[in-house]
Amino acid sequence: MKLVLVALFLLFHISASFPQTGIQPDHAQSIPRARVIVFVHGLHGSRESWRASNGAYWPDLVRTDPHFAYSDVEVAEYPTPASNGKMSSVQLADILWTHLKQDHVWEHREVVFVAHSLGGILVEEMLLKHPAEAAKVKFIVSYGTPHEGSTIARIASIYDRDPLLNDLSDAGDNTFLTQLENNWRGHNSVNGIHRFCAFESEDTTLTNGFGRYLKTHARVVSYFSATYGCDVTTPPQEIHADHVHMIQPLDRTSSAYDFFYRVYRDNPILEEQVVTRDNVIAGLEASCDRSNENLDLQVPVALDSTMHEKVVAADASLFNAVDVRDVNPNPPVVTRIDPDGVAHVYYGFSGPAKKLFVCLGAAHASLKVQFSIDRQVPIREPQN
Repeated sequence: MKLVLVALFLLFHISASFPQTGIQPDHAQSIPRARVIVFVHGLHGSRESWRASNGAYWPDLVRTDPHFAYSDVEVAEYPTPASNGKMSSVQLADILWTHLKQDHVWEHREVVFVAHSLGGILVEEMLLKHPAEAAKVKFIVSYGTPHEGSTIARIASIYDRDPLLNDLSDAGDNTFLTQLENNWRGHNSVNGIHRFCAFESEDTTLTNGFGRYLKTHARVVSYFSATYGCDVTTPPQEIHADHVHMIQPLDRTSSAYDFFYRVYRDNPILEEQVVTRDNVIAGLEASCDRSNENLDLQVPVALDSTMHEKVVAADASLFNAVDVRDVNPNPPVVTRIDPDGVAHVYYGFSGPAKKLFVCLGAAHASLKVQFSIDRQVPIREPQN
């Protein structure tokens, strides 16, 4: 019975801590910056969820931080009433996408998300439905997102019919969260997006109303639920705060802020570039009245995996040709390009003809393949 009371008091206490306001989208600049940072609040939250007790507002701390000079900031909002809500996670994900589209978020070259609690679930659901937009997303930083559900949500769902509580429940029959994770891992459009996670290390304690007499407290999202499915290359970040206050940094030295900054710095904005690189096959010969032909000459090019280089086009030509005749095809043809950058070239030419029934030499030529290579070059911001 005490756990039930904890769930109910936490549910309504948290919602009271996040005042509900109307949709107030941030208006992007007329010329979008290379990247946009999107803040997405959690269950029963609002755009005020990011404001600390001293008045510091996380999105504004980022806006005025030179470390993020090349990024715009968007504070997203979606309807999630304090009790008896009617919309599921799937429906809210659709609303979130619509709002971001209206605010021109997807016009940026790169998009990153800072998501709290339910917000992380909605972001993942949204990106699964919109692969074209997902291709722009570099990473998600989740704070207290219940990837494996929450006990508090399961208990509260007994008394509140809000479908979000069922979606966030840690019950063994919660197929929504299981299917969401399976879909994420199974779709190439999203499973390359990095997911970095932070977890709360303190219980949420009620200090208002009857809660202060009952001394109710509980961990809203457990460590394992908050960190499930996240990148193993970056350890989860412990935030010494409860579920509500973990996303309310007092200043830029706070652990929540510093964690996001480090992730941002380690995953810089990438600029698309196309460069050309040549590979020359020298010493091709054809003797008198003979031909030199190859239907599938394989010509490789070195690619830098750290810059995600890939060949987008290749052209072949003969040069330094001496006594060459009957070039066919002219110019040589690149028939295909392998994913590892190997060009398959079809070329052919003949050597000189006999003069007075005598061979006086041989033909010589070199084959050049010019590769057009797309690569992503990290751009360091002024203070990074």
